[in-house]
Amino acid sequence: MSTDDFRADARLLLARLLEDAPAHPNHDMLLEVYADELTRLYGQHAHHLLTDVINDARTRLDARLSPDPLRQTIATVQTTVQDLWKSLTQTFGGPPE
Repeated sequence: MSTDDFRADARLLLARLLEDAPAHPNHDMLLEVYADELTRLYGQHAHHLLTDVINDARTRLDARLSPDPLRQTIATVQTTVQDLWKSLTQTFGGPPE
């Protein structure tokens, strides 16, 4: 799940709105329906993204608390690489598009 997935789904929804708009007599009602649908779509994608983040955090915490030194080392390296990536994306203005 990513921003690109949300963008693609939102684009499809807006394309449908543009197709429906000329034929629909009540534009205010049409806007309300599509605004509700876009809000639902945003909530669905945000929930899925949050679930992915929580699952990743749980996996990392399990690895850090593991008595296995190899799993602890992998978790440390993974965290270091993510910290480096975060620093780079903040320095250069965001992730690549």
